[in-house]
Amino acid sequence: MDKLFHFDSPRDHYRADACVLSCYDARFDQAIRKFLKRSGIAVYDMVKIAGSAKALAAPDCEQDRAFVVRMVRLSADLHHAPRVLLIGHNDCGGYGGAPAQTIIGDLFRAAGVLRAALPGLPVECYFADFDGIYRCDAPSAATMAP
Repeated sequence: MDKLFHFDSPRDHYRADACVLSCYDARFDQAIRKFLKRSGIAVYDMVKIAGSAKALAAPDCEQDRAFVVRMVRLSADLHHAPRVLLIGHNDCGGYGGAPAQTIIGDLFRAAGVLRAALPGLPVECYFADFDGIYRCDAPSAATMAP
């Protein structure tokens, strides 16, 4: 084996400030990182999958939903993540051009799936657009127009 890169990683176990489920669309990476930092979330377990919440709300197969629930459960069990942030985004390829309201609706459905599977673990929904990140609250989601 040839060492290609040197770095020193901490050996101590960590406690995550949150488990974050987002899409792997790199256009939103910087905005999400800055949002998390400004929200006081310094250490987090990131679960990145195409379509983010779609795998929970409207999976292509039931195994997709089970996998995501398992990853969130592991974050809570192993790293004591005290909450989950679900982040969807505009123009998501995983949704094939669906409007923002469809993605936001799936964020709420996904939150319901996680709350049922992991009672007591708070779940928050956010929507990333090209001009910022929005909190999705159930009463105002229908009127949100990103």
